[in-house]
Amino acid sequence: VGRATPPPRAPPNDMTDEEVQQLVKEHEVLREKYQKVKRYFFEQQTQVHQLQNTLAHQRLSLSRTSWDDTEYSTRFNRLDGLIAQLSFAIRKDWKAIPPWLQPVVNKTAVETGKQEMTAVGRAFISSWLVDEIFERVFHPDLEPTLSTQLKIIQLNIRKFAPTSQSGEEEDALVTKVINWRLATLEGLAETLRTPQCATNRQRLTDQLNEKLIATVQMYLQDPAPPDLAGGIPMIVELAINIAQHVPLESREVHIEYFHPGHSLAPDFMKMETGIPALTNPIHDPNADADKASLKSTASDLRDSATSSDLGDNRGKRGMFGSLMGNPKKGPASPAQLGKQQPTASGAGSSQVSLSQQPPGSSNGPKEEQIPPRVRLAVGFAVQIRGKSILMKAPVYST
Repeated sequence: VGRATPPPRAPPNDMTDEEVQQLVKEHEVLREKYQKVKRYFFEQQTQVHQLQNTLAHQRLSLSRTSWDDTEYSTRFNRLDGLIAQLSFAIRKDWKAIPPWLQPVVNKTAVETGKQEMTAVGRAFISSWLVDEIFERVFHPDLEPTLSTQLKIIQLNIRKFAPTSQSGEEEDALVTKVINWRLATLEGLAETLRTPQCATNRQRLTDQLNEKLIATVQMYLQDPAPPDLAGGIPMIVELAINIAQHVPLESREVHIEYFHPGHSLAPDFMKMETGIPALTNPIHDPNADADKASLKSTASDLRDSATSSDLGDNRGKRGMFGSLMGNPKKGPASPAQLGKQQPTASGAGSSQVSLSQQPPGSSNGPKEEQIPPRVRLAVGFAVQIRGKSILMKAPVYST
């Protein structure tokens, strides 16, 4: 059987006028829709190109890198080495410990003049550099007062911002600080190109040298060791050099010193060993608390004795009243008197001991274990916020 021949197609002239008009209308509708879609596509494509160009310009403006991570790590490690070298050289020249370090340093540390005093020197100088340079100087080439005010503004943007609840909010805060800093530097571009910049930087370096030498010398024996005047200028000069590059970054380089009592943060700290355990601190806050507690107890006992005397007088008046036919009830029960005035047989003492079980017993309250904290940080931590940690702080824990 051969293939069936397809039926012949109906010629176009077989369509009625109504069908032709309907096709023309549908064609016009489709054409209008096509024109709208085409116009919308090109409009959106133009917006996409504009957004791409904007993002590209933002990336270019935020891709400023004064130093890379390796250069920062090298200089911070060099700074830490200079601090350790000077601290070791003056470890036997101390005569007193700075007040904020006294609760974490043994009384025999000054006499011994060994590892513990080296740690004291490293902690004191590291903390001073963070307080007086890295958290006080916006740019060393600016006039010192203006530089300090700008640094305070930068720190306050983060200080008074709401607590970040997510990584996106933290990233937004970091971007906000960076944008403000870079915009401020753009506004100061002309000022930072004047010949006065070198003078400002040198004057700031000289002032910080004198200030740090005088601050450390307060706690050293007379005469001051020659290593002090020889080592501090190198430390300050390197710190100023770092502070000159940090504000130029399109990322946030954060330098932090952890004070005694700070909770341990393994991501930002590395544990150190080698100094004697803290057994007899120069200043013991717990002893002060005990003294205050003893004073409070003595005051309570005096008040108790006074109230007891008043109670005896009232009891006597009550006795005379009962003889006159007007009995009155005493102010204290025998049990309460027994607690305040134990008998010779120790009945009162037994009542107190039964009501207060010793700590750690099966029935008494158990002592809570205090988690270890920072005893002494002998350096600072350096991080690129939201990206990486360049250097962990060397820390001795409690």
